[in-house]
Amino acid sequence: MDHRLVISAIGYNYRISILPLKLTIIVFFIISSAIGQTIESAYKDKLESGTTIYAITNRAVKDNDPSVYSNQVREGQNLDYLVTTYYKPDSLVSIKIDSSDFVSRICDTNNNWLLFVHGDSKTFDQAIMRGYDIQYYHNVNVIVFSWPTKDSELNGMKNFKNSKKNALATVSHFGELMKFMGEFRDNCHYFRDGGKLSVFFHSLGNSLIENLVIKDSSNNEKSIIFDNVILNSAAVNQRNHKQWVEKLSFQNRLYITSNKSDFNLKGVRIFTKDGKQLGEIVKQPIAENAFYLNFSDAIGFRTPTGTTHTFFIGEVPEENGTIKNLYYNLFHGNKINLLDTITFEERRDGVGYNIIKPN
Repeated sequence: MDHRLVISAIGYNYRISILPLKLTIIVFFIISSAIGQTIESAYKDKLESGTTIYAITNRAVKDNDPSVYSNQVREGQNLDYLVTTYYKPDSLVSIKIDSSDFVSRICDTNNNWLLFVHGDSKTFDQAIMRGYDIQYYHNVNVIVFSWPTKDSELNGMKNFKNSKKNALATVSHFGELMKFMGEFRDNCHYFRDGGKLSVFFHSLGNSLIENLVIKDSSNNEKSIIFDNVILNSAAVNQRNHKQWVEKLSFQNRLYITSNKSDFNLKGVRIFTKDGKQLGEIVKQPIAENAFYLNFSDAIGFRTPTGTTHTFFIGEVPEENGTIKNLYYNLFHGNKINLLDTITFEERRDGVGYNIIKPN
């Protein structure tokens, strides 16, 4: 028997001897930081050349080149609105447009929309390609908000801590983004005709909405912008999350996902002072305006380890149609039927629902 652990690092699998958890996580972050790809995508080969996606960013440009975005937060509150096109075999071309043109273009598309806020350790291109993955796999129109989360000179947790600083520096930009999304919702005929708009925060991306609620009380009360708000695999402290989550009022429904065996979030808990993460373990008291979806039974610990943290695309939903359908409905702004006893089981501790593992 092969007593080795498969570790997934930016598209590659590595086998290492089984080590104590803390040392294993150290190896994982070293590998993750050392390997890089220009284009990282689960479905790159299935995308047609010329396929477009929309993006908004607060990244500063690099070396005064308007086509290259850095890992620095730009000064001022202005955002760049972009149309990005993928060309085979390995190229992205982004064109900057003004916000009114941006709205006009996206309002012409008759499909549900999802704002995707990515997590840590993503270059601009990698964030865009993750958006492409979601758009392709779940057949939903995606707008990527790309914020600075990958510094090539920093490794592992040093990069993570730098990204947390960038998240704080992004508060005003994120407030502008929420204002823009509200105007998009109000002015686009598609939504008046019953179309859906949702927002998906993944991993450290959840810190953007947490910081906005805490730092800027004027953004706490809003008319409805989003049908579904999804706080996914959230890399934020679960303690006292009730206080800021209950201030969110710009959505019809709010869902929070967790997996107690999330390998990435265990690393955050072990190597930082951030404590137990919301996407890992949820304890009372919980937010009364949120539905909690626990994937611990359906996913748990598995290899490659990245699948314990990112299970809305790739291997997990491809193997488990229940999980694929769940994320499809979340992304398309649909209300989840939590009374479906084939998929959901109400937890005895009162913290939401378990996703039932298929037989």
